[in-house]
Amino acid sequence: MQTILENINENQPQLVHQFGLAIEHDELAHAYLLVGPSGVGKTQLAQWVAMRLFCLHVKDGQPDGTCEECQRISKQLHPDVLMIEPDGRQIKVDQVRYLKSEFSKSAVEGSKKIFIIRDADKMTVSAANSLLKFLEEPSGEFVAFLLTTNKSAILPTIQSRTQIIDLPPLKPEAFNELLRQQEIPENVAVLAANLTNSITEVVELMQEDWLVNAKKAIEQWYQAVSQKDMQAFVLVQTAIMKLANNREHQQVLLTMIMLIWRDTMFVASQESTTKISYQTVIDAINKAVLQYSTRKITAVAQLTLTTGKLLDQNVSFQNIVEQLTIRIIDQLKEG
Repeated sequence: MQTILENINENQPQLVHQFGLAIEHDELAHAYLLVGPSGVGKTQLAQWVAMRLFCLHVKDGQPDGTCEECQRISKQLHPDVLMIEPDGRQIKVDQVRYLKSEFSKSAVEGSKKIFIIRDADKMTVSAANSLLKFLEEPSGEFVAFLLTTNKSAILPTIQSRTQIIDLPPLKPEAFNELLRQQEIPENVAVLAANLTNSITEVVELMQEDWLVNAKKAIEQWYQAVSQKDMQAFVLVQTAIMKLANNREHQQVLLTMIMLIWRDTMFVASQESTTKISYQTVIDAINKAVLQYSTRKITAVAQLTLTTGKLLDQNVSFQNIVEQLTIRIIDQLKEG
């Protein structure tokens, strides 16, 4: 439980300070929309506010984390702090109705009640409309926290009735620690951290070893294309296309291609190797750097930056990567 307080104070100190001041001056809004990728501390921040309001032994503006009230909040057993999250894939209207019925009652142990809705973007239309009515006509004194990774999926009318707070991404050290906790292999974790700042997305990419296999395929392709070997064209069909089974994976693969050529540019420019996503093929990267001028490598890296836009224009993924392969080889062959 103490970890909740330690983590949120370390990862989001500015927001903790701002909420602390709001509590001290009795200026808490009645509803907040906390926006940010998974792992940045949205739930922990909401729990910190609850602990700060109910803690029996606040010291230097911080809840102690050990009193009975803090313990019950951390274990989701406090009668005045309710949390709901998707039942299956969605938050259903009955869940919101239950929340409303509980909050129509007087607070059991304090003057305020707090409710936290995780993945608020997953509310059904009925649930969202029911919540909207509750926010428009609140009964009792409460503070609501709606948590989401996707603000655009929240009804604009709900957004207008909340104070929107965008949580900044975690520092690299904190995100890397989350990756270690998920037991992501170190050589894959470096790449994952450059692909996304959402731990949920990383976990999804790791399902059935997709990211591990994608990394191997892009490395094989790079080792061929960087040596002007048309075997790279064949690898698009035999290795990369097997992994491009949906639009999200296609976009990730294009980003991975961009990153491996960015690595090459970093090495050519003698940048810190700590930025390198593909440490496992550093020998192949060094070989390319010795063969080609920085100008050529930069030109190839720039070619990879255009691929995402082509996918947005509904150009087929296979065509994008095949044409990119040919253009890279032609660029490297130029005198």
